[in-house]
Amino acid sequence: MLDTVPPHLLTPLTPDGVRWHASPDDQRDADVIEATCAVLAELVCTAWQTVKERAADNRADDPALHRLMVNLHIEGLDVTASGCALSLYVAGRGSHDLLHARTGERMTAALTAVAHVPLRVAACSSRLRWTRGIYCQERSPTPVPPDSDAVRTARERLEEVIVGQRPADDGPQAASLRLLLVLRHRLGIHAGALWAGHPDGVFTLRCGPDDARRLIALGMPVRPHLDGDVGVTVGFTLTDQECHTVADTIATGR
Repeated sequence: MLDTVPPHLLTPLTPDGVRWHASPDDQRDADVIEATCAVLAELVCTAWQTVKERAADNRADDPALHRLMVNLHIEGLDVTASGCALSLYVAGRGSHDLLHARTGERMTAALTAVAHVPLRVAACSSRLRWTRGIYCQERSPTPVPPDSDAVRTARERLEEVIVGQRPADDGPQAASLRLLLVLRHRLGIHAGALWAGHPDGVFTLRCGPDDARRLIALGMPVRPHLDGDVGVTVGFTLTDQECHTVADTIATGR
């Protein structure tokens, strides 16, 4: 059942493996895109492991899904206007046939349900189904969506998923990046951030005095401090848990 996957592919999906297919005239902040890619990588990785473990536990009743999951590897994730396309390495032709049949549809439905992100398998040329070591991935190196409004809407939906759902497996900056997205989406606060000089799991949120007063009124759990190096700027130094606490409070409106 288990085909051979090259050792160099046996690494988890990282933010660098999330490819953002954007329109050239898009003005979205690069930090927001980077933050979204980081959280998407966490969500998809966690969903992949969950579905794979469930398939292993249920292999007696559903051997096809188990066979498919053990013979696939996530090579990347392409974020497009129509959703997220999984770029996959498929070790053998039998698994490839399963991927492009009902078993693959059930797999992507399960991944979507766990990740709360619409996922699909990237299209693949049918002639490749008779070979080994197949890559199913988006073929256009830099697709340019014709409708910039559709791209913007898709991104906003992805960011709303991040705002409303705490990642199951936090990366080193996932909590702080989620807080920055929550502030921007829910309060219109475009805050700065500083991770340098802090231990892992700690960062400093930077904003203007008016925005700082709004955050204090909402119950910011730490005392503010003035940052003299960046003009009239107020800073809040928060741990990961404090970031999630503030983000949950703002996201749910409590």
